[in-house]
Amino acid sequence: MSQPDPPSFHLRLPPELKAQLQAARGRNSLNREIIERLERTFDSDLLQLAGLLQPFLVKLNAEERAKLLGLAAEAVDIVARRSTKKRP
Repeated sequence: MSQPDPPSFHLRLPPELKAQLQAARGRNSLNREIIERLERTFDSDLLQLAGLLQPFLVKLNAEERAKLLGLAAEAVDIVARRSTKKRP
């Protein structure tokens, strides 16, 4: 027996945010990219990482802070994508 489709809803995104998601999604559908990003917001490891970075962030200027956060976000994306891949 097949499972019913999960409930859906309409979401309004600012055009800039939608473009960023489209650019970041890689091979994912836009829906999958949004779901993965939402799921990561509930990840306790990610919250711990944010807590660890906080003391360092306050000591950086805006440009350095943006660069560090960008690198951390890329690292989290790599780890998250690896952990969500289906295993044979």
